[in-house]
Amino acid sequence: MRSLYRLIAVLMLATLLLSACAQATTQAPKATEAPKATEAPKATEAPKATEAPAVKDPKEYLNAAREDTLIIDNPYRLEGKDNWNPYIPNNVTGWGLNALGQDPLMMLNYGDGQLKMWSADKFDSDAEAKVWTLTLKKGITWNDGVAFTVDDIIYSIDLQIKNETLGSHFYFVEWIDKMEKVDDGTMKFYLKKPNVRFAVENFGVQIAGSTQFVPKHIWETVADPLTFKNYDPEKGLPLGTGPYILAKITENETIWVRNDKWWGAATGFRKLPEPLKVIYSYVGTEEVRTQTGIDNGFDTMQDMTLGAFEAMKAQNDKWIAFYPDKPYAWLDPCARIISVNSSAAPWDDKEMRWVLSDVMDRQQIIDIAYEGTTVMAPYFWPAYPSMQKYADLIDKATIDRMLKPNLDKAEATLKAKGYTKGDKYWTKDGKELTLEIQVPEYIELERIGDVWLEQLQKFGINATKVRLESAFYDNFNFGHYEVQSNWFACGSVAEPWLTLRNFVGKAAPIDERPQSGITNGFRWSNDRYTELVAEIGTLKWDDPKLMEDTKEALKILYDELPAIPAAQARKLVPFNDTYWTGWPTNDNYYMTPTNWWNNFIWTVTTITKAK
Repeated sequence: MRSLYRLIAVLMLATLLLSACAQATTQAPKATEAPKATEAPKATEAPKATEAPAVKDPKEYLNAAREDTLIIDNPYRLEGKDNWNPYIPNNVTGWGLNALGQDPLMMLNYGDGQLKMWSADKFDSDAEAKVWTLTLKKGITWNDGVAFTVDDIIYSIDLQIKNETLGSHFYFVEWIDKMEKVDDGTMKFYLKKPNVRFAVENFGVQIAGSTQFVPKHIWETVADPLTFKNYDPEKGLPLGTGPYILAKITENETIWVRNDKWWGAATGFRKLPEPLKVIYSYVGTEEVRTQTGIDNGFDTMQDMTLGAFEAMKAQNDKWIAFYPDKPYAWLDPCARIISVNSSAAPWDDKEMRWVLSDVMDRQQIIDIAYEGTTVMAPYFWPAYPSMQKYADLIDKATIDRMLKPNLDKAEATLKAKGYTKGDKYWTKDGKELTLEIQVPEYIELERIGDVWLEQLQKFGINATKVRLESAFYDNFNFGHYEVQSNWFACGSVAEPWLTLRNFVGKAAPIDERPQSGITNGFRWSNDRYTELVAEIGTLKWDDPKLMEDTKEALKILYDELPAIPAAQARKLVPFNDTYWTGWPTNDNYYMTPTNWWNNFIWTVTTITKAK
C-alpha cells in the first residue's frame, strides 16, 4: 500500500507542473509545491472539536438568509427528479447527494499529493494486494441516527453483485471473491486476483466519484431494488451520512439544509459547514448563467467558456478562478474524445474511422472551442507528465498524423472505398456520406462538435448535430448513435489501465447494455486487446511487463481507433467571494477545485463567510 501512496505522491507532483504546458496568452502561475515523492501521504489530521451551535430542526434552515446560503450552478436540466437510486440509470444523485449528502471513504487531492481519509480511518492491503482491510472512523451515523457500519458497505456491494443491472455489478463480480466482517468498523475484501488499485479506484474519489453506499436498514425492506427510486421526503429519503439533508425539490433546483447532528462535527473530525442551506440550480443557457453570476445569483459555477468568464468578471470583480490570470482553467483529467459506434456502417470499417480523424483539425478546436485554454495532445488520457512514459509508447508517426489534418489521406481512403466527390459531398452508389454527431447538453462538448462539424462539412461529409439531454447516455449504452462528443475513455491519471479498460470485452448487440455499463458502448471488440488489458490489471506499476503489454495494447487501439482523441479537457470553474471565501485555487490547493465531484464535501466544510 505504501508503494501506492508513493506513486500517488509522484503523480500529484507531476500534475502540478502542468501549468508550464497549459499556457494561453500568458504563463500560468507557479504551482504549489507538492510533498516529496518519498513521503507517504498521511490521513488528514482531524481539527480540534469546536463548540457546536444550538441544534436546530434542519427544515428551519429553508428560510436561511442569502448570506447563509451557498448557491451552486448546475448547467444541466433537472430530469427524473424522483430517481435518487445510485445504482440505476438516469438518477439525479449528482444534484447534491454525492457531494453533500453522502460521505466518501477517502479522496485524492491532485494539489498536495495526499490520499485524504474521510469516513475511512485506513484501507490497506497485504503484500500481494489480494486481501484488503478497511477500517472506518468511529461514530459515523446515517442522518436518521442509525449507526453506519461495515454491514452497510457489505450489503451495498452484495446488492450489486446479486443484480446484474445494478451499479458496478460486473466489476465487483470480476474482482471480489468474498467479504468478511471483522467488527462493526472493520471488514476484509478477499479478491479473486491481485489488484493494487482496488481501494483508490472504487472507494476513493480519484476521478469524479466513488462507490455509493446505501442504508441496509432501509433497503433490506425494499421490494425491488431495480425499480426503487430511493425518494420519499416524509421518510427522509434519500438518506445519507453527510452534513446536509435534502429538504425540497423545485422544477430546476434541489435545496439542501444543514444537519447540525452530523457525525463529522459530533466526533470532532470536521467543523460543521458554515452554509445553512445549499441550492443546486439550473437557470438555462450560458448567457443566462453568466448574468446570474454577475448578479451574485451563484457562489460557484460548474464550467464556463473563457469569454463568458471574462465578461462576468468584468462586471463583478468578486469572481475568481483557479489561476488569477490566463489560462484561468484547471486541467481536467478526462480527455475529450469522439466515440464511434463501430457496429454502424460505414464506421464499422477502421479505415473509415481514420477518415474522421484525418479530417479533424485539433488545433482549430483548441483555438475556437476552447479559446486557447487547453493544449494539443491526442491521447485518450490527460496530458499529465505522469502519463508521458505511456504516451511515448505510441508510434510517433501515428501521433504526428493526428497533430494536423490529413485531407489527402482522407480523400485517398474514400476513393479507394468507391466514393466520389460531387459538387459538395462525397457519395457512393448515389448516396451522400452523412454523419450524425450527438452532443450532450454541455457547452464544452457541444463546441467541440460544432467546430468538427464545420470541418467535416467543408471536406464533403454531410455532418449534422443532435443535442440531447438524458437520452445521450442511454444512446451510448444501447448503441443508438453514429458518433458522440464525450469523455467515455476517462480514468487514467497515473497509469494506463483505468482508461484502457473502457474498450475491453465483447461488443454488445444493439439495444443491449454493455456488461461494463458506460464503457465499451463503442461496440468494438478485439480479443487480443482484451487479453492484454486483463493482464495489465493484475500487474504492479513497477513490473516491466506493464510497459510491454501497454505498448501492444496501444498499438491495437490506435490502429483500430474505436474512438478519436479530440482535445485535452479543461475546467474553468469560477468562485464568488461575495458571500463565501476560502475556495480551492492554485495558491490554496487544499482540494481539487470541482464542485460536482464527491470531494466537494471537503470544500464546503472549509469555506467561511465573507467578512
